[in-house]
Amino acid sequence: MRRGNQRGHAMLELALSAGVMVACLGGVFEFGYTFYVYNQLVSAVGNGARYASVRPYRSDPEKSKAAIQNMVVYGEAKPSPTATPIAKDLKPENVEVFWTTGSDGAPEAVHVSVQNYKLDALFGAFEFSGRPSVEFPFIGRYAPSEPEL
Repeated sequence: MRRGNQRGHAMLELALSAGVMVACLGGVFEFGYTFYVYNQLVSAVGNGARYASVRPYRSDPEKSKAAIQNMVVYGEAKPSPTATPIAKDLKPENVEVFWTTGSDGAPEAVHVSVQNYKLDALFGAFEFSGRPSVEFPFIGRYAPSEPEL
């Protein structure tokens, strides 16, 4: 048998298959990380919308909006100065909040979504705009004459 012409094939096969394996592993990691962050955003948006749906709707909706945005980003309506966001580089400006109002001006539903959030992953960046989003019926107290606390 002649084995002289087969020398080095194992090393060549290892080099080629290692490149394919590393690319596949990187792709799986990137997908998993992106899915993990998106899942965190889904939970945060849901929690923020739930908070907004039971919170009193007062005379200054912009202050209410700021508290809801903080709830989504930090998990608290009034976060401490050292609070960290639930997702890297997520800011209150990335959270959109608006109320659907009836003919009498009372809110009927609240809509919360993430806008223009860019997630830098291992090999690329993903932008979430309009997703995740959720809408809850407003079941809180309508008190337009009360000032915001």
